[in-house]
Amino acid sequence: MAGLHYDRFMSSTPSKSDNTRSENRSEHRASSGGLFRTVLAGPGRTLADAFASLEGSPQVERLARHVKRDLLGARVTLTPQEGAGYWELTRIRDDLYVIVENFAYRDPRVERVPGDGLVQFNFKVSGDLTLGISRAEPVRFNRPSLLVWSQATDVEVSEWTAPSAHERNVAISVRPEFLVEHFLAPSGEVPERLQSFVSRERRKVDYCQMPLTAQMFESVTRLINNPFTGVRALVYTEAVTLELLCSAIESFCSLSGAPTQEYTDRELRCLHAARDILMRRFAPAPTIRQLARAVGLAETTLRHGFKSVFGITLFDFSLRCRMQHALTLLRDRRWPVAKVGEAVGYAHPTSFATAFRRYFEMRPVDVRRVKPK
Repeated sequence: MAGLHYDRFMSSTPSKSDNTRSENRSEHRASSGGLFRTVLAGPGRTLADAFASLEGSPQVERLARHVKRDLLGARVTLTPQEGAGYWELTRIRDDLYVIVENFAYRDPRVERVPGDGLVQFNFKVSGDLTLGISRAEPVRFNRPSLLVWSQATDVEVSEWTAPSAHERNVAISVRPEFLVEHFLAPSGEVPERLQSFVSRERRKVDYCQMPLTAQMFESVTRLINNPFTGVRALVYTEAVTLELLCSAIESFCSLSGAPTQEYTDRELRCLHAARDILMRRFAPAPTIRQLARAVGLAETTLRHGFKSVFGITLFDFSLRCRMQHALTLLRDRRWPVAKVGEAVGYAHPTSFATAFRRYFEMRPVDVRRVKPK
């Protein structure tokens, strides 16, 4: 993989002080725990605090700046004691913060995340991360999908990663005003589901999880595989980041508005249960009748309610989940095409290959794994 190789400020020949600095860095990080906010700025610090600590921080190994475009980038690489891989951090002026995650920690990591007034778009390819929104409502993020979330400035949540999970994710944190000004102008109309994220009166944590489209997946892969170095890598990151935000906003625009029919709490719980089943059961994919019986709803209520609440039909959602699971098996586990087809409910490899190519516009055999560097 062609990663970002930012220019160092120091010479290529390490001095005695450099070696001491490296040893201190390893000792500090091995005992600090947490994720990049904790490593760079300390427990409970904001994203802006972490970026403000990049220059001169012993944890940063590569740093580059594009003065004309006001871009700043750096890499934090895990030590062998921590695991393998890296965090790639880019600040695009004071509007966007981009975190490219490509790592696997040996042990679970927990970090306190304070409210910072930003909206975060997480484009997940693989991994196992959980947001502790509340004790009763943790959000597990462990499959290819788009998770959009925000929190009030006085609300703190916990974020933790599972041990040995290969985390490949692009997190884009953006000012709500930037989204409105640059992605929703000139009409100013905000998709209904997006309104709560850009509202100035947020008082709690809000989140929305949607399938990762083929276009998003391709853009995320390009960011992880950034082919450029130095300032060109920063400009490339800026361009692909804006592309990803366009895709995310388009997903919100394609969602239906508020349900045209009111549903009881029980019916909503049943609809969410049906969605969870489709996200876990791939072979064979359950029929509408089987799904309705499993969650305790009439078939008509299930079919119409699912489309009304989630903005997608049962069939299309099931297909997305199966194709994304197939993509994970091909990329992460390197399974043979025939075995992957069976795992997602296709009796014949040719039928699976046809469906996969129709969905992703590429053949299963063309899928390549993105490795940590």
